[in-house]
Amino acid sequence: MATKINVRSPFYLKVSQTNIATATLKLYIYTGTFVANASVANEKYTLTKDVVTAGFIVFEVAELIRDYLEIEFDGSYTSQVVWVNAIITTTVSSGSATATVSPDNTNGFVAFDGYGYFNEGANPVLSTGLLMSNNTIFRLNDSNVRIPVYTGATTSVSFLNNGVVKRTQAISTSTNTNAQIDYVTVSGQDNNDTYQERVVADGGTFESSKCLDDFLDSIDVGAVDEVYVAKADSTEVVKIESVEECKFDPIKVTFVNKFGALQDMWFFLKSVESTNIKSEQFKASIFDQSTLSYKTHQHQQQSFLTQGKDKIVMNTGYLNDDYNQVIEELLLSEQVYYTEITDTAEVVVPIIPVTKSVTYLTQLNDKLINYTIEFENAFDKINNIR
Repeated sequence: MATKINVRSPFYLKVSQTNIATATLKLYIYTGTFVANASVANEKYTLTKDVVTAGFIVFEVAELIRDYLEIEFDGSYTSQVVWVNAIITTTVSSGSATATVSPDNTNGFVAFDGYGYFNEGANPVLSTGLLMSNNTIFRLNDSNVRIPVYTGATTSVSFLNNGVVKRTQAISTSTNTNAQIDYVTVSGQDNNDTYQERVVADGGTFESSKCLDDFLDSIDVGAVDEVYVAKADSTEVVKIESVEECKFDPIKVTFVNKFGALQDMWFFLKSVESTNIKSEQFKASIFDQSTLSYKTHQHQQQSFLTQGKDKIVMNTGYLNDDYNQVIEELLLSEQVYYTEITDTAEVVVPIIPVTKSVTYLTQLNDKLINYTIEFENAFDKINNIR
């Protein structure tokens, strides 16, 4: 099995050899099916270093790998990782010895857009099963529960309600990058969140009516309160809390978390939208010397480079202490989106967290935990793509 690595943090390769003089590293980075002997077409970098400290040479390659790891989200939850093969050759000043490379590169690496914290040390592997930090999920009533897992170590995911297993999905290992992360759902449909979407995905026709809407508001087709994520040697339990919100329109935010996986988070309470406008100004000459006059309906102060950006402030609703870590990873994420739901379509909007600091709340100190987070659209109001 390939070694799992996280390339938002530094990743080091060390080659050790007696009398080592130089080392040359060839990095092969690619998607698709893993190959033990990567082809020249997948060779992206060749690096050569001289020895600094006797006996070993170290390469740091995370940013080089990350250049080829593109994360996108258009509403579809897909596995987005890359394979990495690292081949190191050495020269020695005298004699010969067997070189060893650490970490072991026999089966290559699978690179995630994840990161470790300072206290987790160098080359953090992080979880090899459940790809999220929280063990409680607050879901909108009747929405899909989506659990990201690493298929290289996870064996099954089971969804339970009141102790009864509603669905179990076996997880298989794969040699393709498109199957290293599996987004397992209680419905079995990765990209469908609402009852309407599930009907259409199954080939049915959805005809909205007040009677049907009232009925759907009263049931929870995907009711689940526990998820078991099993590996060969352990099982993690994720608690599911369903929230029914009748006053506000909840918003689903999706972000790339610490593990390099897409994670959903619902903001249940009040949201406020606004637009900020910026422009430059100059004082124009509107005087007509030939007539010794000027037009009073003309602008003496002229605006240019006028542009706007939409913002939205969201409130999480009442959570537990487990979500402090989720809030932290959301604010640290470089890819954040929210899904705008209308009667006819869902539109994914890329956003950037404007909130740059947060005071963590606890049920012991604060009783009710609600976070207010401000976001802005990751694009200008007026189209200026050229």
